Amino acid sequence: MILPLILASALATQPTFCAEWVRQSREGYERLTLFADRTLVWKTSRAGIGDVRRKKLPAEEADFYCSYFARPELWEIPEDARTRLSGDFTVQSSIALTRPDGSRKEFRFDDFSALNLNAAAVRSALEGLKGLFTNPIAPASRFTAEALPPGTLLRRLDGVLFRVRGIHSGHAEMEGVEQPYRFFMKLEELRFQFSPPE
Repeated sequence: MILPLILASALATQPTFCAEWVRQSREGYERLTLFADRTLVWKTSRAGIGDVRRKKLPAEEADFYCSYFARPELWEIPEDARTRLSGDFTVQSSIALTRPDGSRKEFRFDDFSALNLNAAAVRSALEGLKGLFTNPIAPASRFTAEALPPGTLLRRLDGVLFRVRGIHSGHAEMEGVEQPYRFFMKLEELRFQFSPPE
């Protein structure tokens, strides 16, 4: 009798989703959820008209995103980056991330917030997930060292432009064109956050 209780308790603590992004304004809301079973759901409501889209992600893509959203550095994102500016068109966002052990991280911001590097990367990854309903993720062949010589411009899925400074040991050194920071990212992960070079 004890074993079924332990199993039931373990199942109860397992999160049902990896990430969820809720955006809300006076015009309506949208909710993007990546469930643990690889189902991606995008719900929107504008002027009282709702829409629900569902898509089952390939295992490789879902595994990347769920692992990405569980990374330790994302748990350091400040919980509240809202500017507190108000207005009819101000869009408020709340993002919740979960880990397989059931722990949860939430942070809030608005469209005027200055997000740190990790928060901006999470938003970009979620924009990429949302984009899957209209555009598939680019193949890995578009993000090889040969395809990304120094100086190549890449647009992150949230619209921010970056320049490739170089490729080092399988990592791309990226530099913001208008934002003053650099970071390294594995070549095989670029396609999950950037559009391919033009």
